[in-house]
Amino acid sequence: MRGTTAADLDATAQLHIEQLPVGFFPALGPRFMRRWHRTFLDSPHAVAFVAVRRCDSGEDVCAFLFGSTDESAHMRAVLAERRCMLALASTAALSLLHHPPLAVRFLRTRAGPWTRRLLRTITSRPAAHSAQIDPVPVALLAAVAVRPPLQGSGVGACLVELFLTHAHERGAATAELLTSAGPDGAGAFYEHLGWSPVREHLTRDGVAVRSYRHPVVPPARPGSFCDRCGTDP
Repeated sequence: MRGTTAADLDATAQLHIEQLPVGFFPALGPRFMRRWHRTFLDSPHAVAFVAVRRCDSGEDVCAFLFGSTDESAHMRAVLAERRCMLALASTAALSLLHHPPLAVRFLRTRAGPWTRRLLRTITSRPAAHSAQIDPVPVALLAAVAVRPPLQGSGVGACLVELFLTHAHERGAATAELLTSAGPDGAGAFYEHLGWSPVREHLTRDGVAVRSYRHPVVPPARPGSFCDRCGTDP
């Protein structure tokens, strides 16, 4: 395991679409997903890891995790980067032009909020650094996916443990995530790892999702799975 690089993003985007298809972002296609994954590489408040399998042609990405160690600060950093926001918006617009049903879905569920957010980003002046002390950061596990042959091998659990370790090192007290509710979601996986369900709600698309929370604790004790598999953060 190692940190994600730009060279991995084609593979992570495709794996995300294949294994985590629920939601609007995956529907926008691999080009958009590459740009969205790139925000986790560029933000100082985010983490990105991949598990790779070495082969004759190099490395094959078999799992990934993207998350933030301070979700509020991460979103501020992404929204403040105007070139990033414009790139995301233009890539999304191109995908919508090529997929009319997706454009209708966007207009019905997201056009207003997204347009207002983009206009604020373009027209606002860079904010001065606030003297106010932020509350204790909340980490967000945004996405984790594992190729089917390795599901159940412990790779996903190791990535989650690595994420919690980094969140602890950066001062977060709590980590949160969302997954689809019911048998199609990963709730059982996270509950097995000690995550507690919080509540269920419907997304803009009417999909039932469940939020989970986990206290951020010091790094795993020696002898954990991550130690056995030789993780290199």
